[in-house]
Amino acid sequence: MLEFWFNPQVTVLKKIALLIIIALVTAGLYILQPLQFDAILMFLAAGLVFLICRYCKIHFTQQHPTGWIARVLTWIPLALLLALIFMQIQHGEILISGAQGIGFTALAICLFSPLSLLHQLQASDTQ
Repeated sequence: MLEFWFNPQVTVLKKIALLIIIALVTAGLYILQPLQFDAILMFLAAGLVFLICRYCKIHFTQQHPTGWIARVLTWIPLALLLALIFMQIQHGEILISGAQGIGFTALAICLFSPLSLLHQLQASDTQ
């Protein structure tokens, strides 16, 4: 789903609309049952780990896109996100806090990767 954010053919308006929808849903879930501040920071860090692994995967696995390094870089953020979600079982409801955590992770990915918006603008300026 987040490949939509990095696709240069998708317009900036659609990307910003996606960001607003994710922010509204995450805020609604936060109002319903707030996560602890340290859990929010861990989910934001998971978003940063996703970005780091994605950029490493793009740059270091160009010759072998299906190699073991590409697979490891794909599964590291997923395993981290699942570990953080299941860690929330200690605090009660896993569904709301898990969805909220995924929302914070997606927000971190969208907010900390502004270059995905710039690629669209640079491509339209050259045409």
